[in-house]
Amino acid sequence: MNNEPRQNPYEVLGIEKDADARAIKKAYFERVRQNPPETHPEEFRRLREAYELLSDPEARQAFDASAAQQADGPAAAGNAHLQEAINLFEAGDKDGGRKVLTTLLTEQPDFHDARLLLGRHFLFEGEFQQALAEFDALLARAPDHWQGHLQRGWALIRLERLKEAADAFWRAGKHGPTEVGPRVALADCLEAMGQVADSLKVLAQAQSLPGISRMDVLALKVRRIATMLEYGQEADAAKELERLDAELPEDADPELRRWAGGQLTAAAAHLFAQQKSQGANRLLAFGRRFNPESATEVAYPTRVTVEVDALPAVTREWLHSEAERIGGWRVLTTWVMPAIFTLICATAICFLLAFIYLGTAERGVWEWLACAVVSALGFGAMCFQARYLLRVMASPYGRFNTIHPLHLIQVAIDRITVWPLVHLQDLKLVEHQNNGVYQHTNIQLRFNDQRMVMAVRGKEKAESLAQELIARRRRVLELLGRGMLDAESGVEHLPPALLAGADKKGHVRAPNAPSPWPGMFAAAGIGVLLVGGAVWPQTRSSAEHAWMRVAARADLGSLLEYLREHPDPRFAPQLQARVDAELGKARTRLEARLDPGSAAAPSRAFFTGLLDAVSRTHSRRVTVTYQAQEGARTPQDDPSELLVSVWQRAVDEALGQGVLVVDGGRGSQREGPPLMTLHVREEVQAGSPSSQRIWSVKQEGLDLPVEPLELVADVADPRASEVLFHAWVDRWHLPGAGDRRPLLLTASTLVQEARP
Repeated sequence: MNNEPRQNPYEVLGIEKDADARAIKKAYFERVRQNPPETHPEEFRRLREAYELLSDPEARQAFDASAAQQADGPAAAGNAHLQEAINLFEAGDKDGGRKVLTTLLTEQPDFHDARLLLGRHFLFEGEFQQALAEFDALLARAPDHWQGHLQRGWALIRLERLKEAADAFWRAGKHGPTEVGPRVALADCLEAMGQVADSLKVLAQAQSLPGISRMDVLALKVRRIATMLEYGQEADAAKELERLDAELPEDADPELRRWAGGQLTAAAAHLFAQQKSQGANRLLAFGRRFNPESATEVAYPTRVTVEVDALPAVTREWLHSEAERIGGWRVLTTWVMPAIFTLICATAICFLLAFIYLGTAERGVWEWLACAVVSALGFGAMCFQARYLLRVMASPYGRFNTIHPLHLIQVAIDRITVWPLVHLQDLKLVEHQNNGVYQHTNIQLRFNDQRMVMAVRGKEKAESLAQELIARRRRVLELLGRGMLDAESGVEHLPPALLAGADKKGHVRAPNAPSPWPGMFAAAGIGVLLVGGAVWPQTRSSAEHAWMRVAARADLGSLLEYLREHPDPRFAPQLQARVDAELGKARTRLEARLDPGSAAAPSRAFFTGLLDAVSRTHSRRVTVTYQAQEGARTPQDDPSELLVSVWQRAVDEALGQGVLVVDGGRGSQREGPPLMTLHVREEVQAGSPSSQRIWSVKQEGLDLPVEPLELVADVADPRASEVLFHAWVDRWHLPGAGDRRPLLLTASTLVQEARP
């Protein structure tokens, strides 16, 4: 226990007893600068205790009353016992302090300060009913005691009897007509009851109290502004802030302006505690006008990413000591995983280049563009990953999380992410298990509308870290509300003003830091150039591979396809010679089958022209199209497929199989464009005594010795199609001329063929 006698706070701070709040705060900070906690811990403790006592109006008033009554006189003995009880309470001897006060009140039941102290002690210890009983006993003997009504109201607040508490605060204001405290307490109570408008009205009326100081008026105005911001009345709050700014121009008393800034900071701390971060930051930013010298009374962004090179030397030293303490840079995965990813990127690039350079498939323009894009992305990614690996290897910090007096900090290689604890609104612990075996605990934190997760191994470690975060946030808000945050040990390790310089995306970049983009673009350009350099050799290689494949197959269709699609001058003469050799064999078969004595001999010039066209155009496709008169035929009577079959048989009889390919206009693109197209158009003419079917035949595509035809047959003849095609064969001297064997194999001819 601390049995050290209580020191006079005025003497500790070196101020007069009538000093106002501005003078108290100024004296405190001057002495803290002379006695920092790192080198003068005991002196700092005494300064802090003195400041906290004198910053609390009620505690200061009680101390002043106690000190005044300790003079010589009839009440000297009672005051000595009162001071004895205070000393016992401060030393932690609750029972001893209560016993002294109880004995004192038994002897002097009208010693109101002793009963007030005992009631406040019960209130502080959470024994609200006992506190209420003491305050009721005080008011029974002194109904006009305004402090008794005020403390009774606080006890009723703790017992959640808000309506009665509001009445007690009102009576305290009635019996203390010049006191500000009862009005503020009444406004708080009305606000808790949801009567915000009445609360604002009470605060406005309190500004007109007789004899009220200018500082109290300013404090009440700041309180009204904070209430407006808390309940979404931003427009009214903005007007009040402008009035406050006009009331304290730049040429006003500097100490008064700094004091007003401190009041705005205290109101901001209250808003932070109510999770109203936007309004709190607005007050802090506005208060910055009044107190620009403060290092901590600044608007706090929700999250800021700061490059290590942008940090001052003291911050980098602190981070290095934290890395040593936590062992962040000793984690193996800090550099192993980036190295593995860099190796993977390099391997992927090698495989990509091997595919591009050694591939044998022919590539078109779009395929080469796709290769260039993939190569550019791959080289850019490899450059990024390699640069990241170099950053990891050069970083003295590694990866770890640590708690600054004001922030939660995530250190990642050469940048840190700062989460100001004033914005912390929610914290959850989620345990992760695998098959019932504990793995780790996730600490899920919410800072305004942003979330972050920390994975911690060990339940106790996670719980301890969570408790530390909660306690640290509570302390930050407490110190911010009292204007003592500047004196907190360790604040200088990360200046809040540095965070305020973040851009719109929440980044603080190092001055003159090289941008990674030029290197990535250069790497991407190298990837594109390598792909461009592969076009010519890969094209030659694919052409050689295609030539070898065609040379191995040696069929006419493959030879013609290669000559159409790959007119490579290195291999074209050889292939053309092989094509001409194959066509020469077809000419030999043509001369053997269409000898001068046959009926089809005149068509030798027709087929010879086809073979010449194949050699010239490298296409062997013949197309036969059929068009019937609209409404004259049904799909079942369509002879187009039969015509294609008959023509294929005709050219095979003349030239041999595999020389020409006949289709109906929907042939394979592998055979190329049509060499020749035969158009057959059918019409039906009604007449007497019978109707006639007419085929109009013409060829398109080649200059051949054949004439357009107009063939006629009787509609009623079931073998009309056969008759028409035989007429076509006879007129063009095709194979089959003079031979009346069935050619189209229609239903009627099939029946005839089946007869014995």
